[in-house]
Amino acid sequence: MIATEMLRRTEAASQAYEKDLAHLVSIDSGSHDAAGVNRVADWVQQRLEELGFETERRTLDPAYGDLLVGRKRGSGSRRIVTFAHMDTVFERGDAAERPFSIDANGMAHGPGVTDDKAGVIAGLHAAAHLLAADADTYGELVLVFTPDEEIGSPVGGAALQQIAEGADAAFCLECARENGDLVVARKGAVDLEITINGVAAHSGIEPERGAHAGLEAAHLTVFLQALADPTQRLTVNVGMLRAGERINIVPDRATMNVEMRAVQKDVLDGALSRLRERAAVPAVAGTSIEVREVDYCAPMEESVAGNALAATALDLAKQLGFEPGLAHTGGVSDANRVAALGVPTLDGLGPVGGGDHSPTEWLDLASVPRRVALLAALIHEASR
Repeated sequence: MIATEMLRRTEAASQAYEKDLAHLVSIDSGSHDAAGVNRVADWVQQRLEELGFETERRTLDPAYGDLLVGRKRGSGSRRIVTFAHMDTVFERGDAAERPFSIDANGMAHGPGVTDDKAGVIAGLHAAAHLLAADADTYGELVLVFTPDEEIGSPVGGAALQQIAEGADAAFCLECARENGDLVVARKGAVDLEITINGVAAHSGIEPERGAHAGLEAAHLTVFLQALADPTQRLTVNVGMLRAGERINIVPDRATMNVEMRAVQKDVLDGALSRLRERAAVPAVAGTSIEVREVDYCAPMEESVAGNALAATALDLAKQLGFEPGLAHTGGVSDANRVAALGVPTLDGLGPVGGGDHSPTEWLDLASVPRRVALLAALIHEASR
């Protein structure tokens, strides 16, 4: 069976995986460090070409690293896309300060070890094992490596969607949940910048001539926080609120930065619609409200095709000797963007890790052989 064949190969390659992981973790590649991200891309591109992939590099914006795509034709007809991100949340110098290490419990540590350098290498190794076993049942296998996922994919997200459009299946190589679960659904998120314009006036002599933008912002904050609805899994957070410049002036301007998240697109869109209706009718006379969407990422909703992929993954995992669950999470990933295209998508297909975005970030090296074998076997089965 393909699963057991892949496991035999991944177990034999466990030291090679560890060596590759140590190398990538040693490269600082924060989202705003274009040169660092491109150092990762250079290494990944070389590995892809050694495996016989046709590669393409795109400089989408010089402020960010390049997008890297590898394509390999197979003997079948279905197009399978995997994707991982090369950027991390860490700063230049962190890799030297906290170099790759393995503790007594077999946990690997270092900047980005889990999010998402383990996923980058998992994709490369899974492809290598399939090729070595002549298991090229796909029509085309496409490996995409993005440069900016940690900051909301401002340039990589649209490019990934363009590449993944019409794919038969897609696999996001973010690592599995800490308990080993795969991810079948994620909340969508919208980031908003709200500006309240008022009228300045002397606060001691003639405050009645002013229109207090800060007061309107306070009313609006109460309204927004009340929009949150646990029954619909809708969260709303006024994360930043600023008003005024001097203590003796009625503020004529206030700004708010707001995030909304929901598991269903219609719930998220409904909350946005209610906000716009409220913005059209300020509570404080003389003020006006402008709402700007900074970013909108639709939810990764459960679907029949996505659940079929998940069922296949659970069956393969059982053959490999473990039984993960299927998780819904509030975090956003590039899987949201691909699933929004209607492409059957499964997330959490990297090894098991946790502590993301913190100095204690860890990866369970013992999980690597089975997880990479699962990814390879899943590509093979989805291809058929």
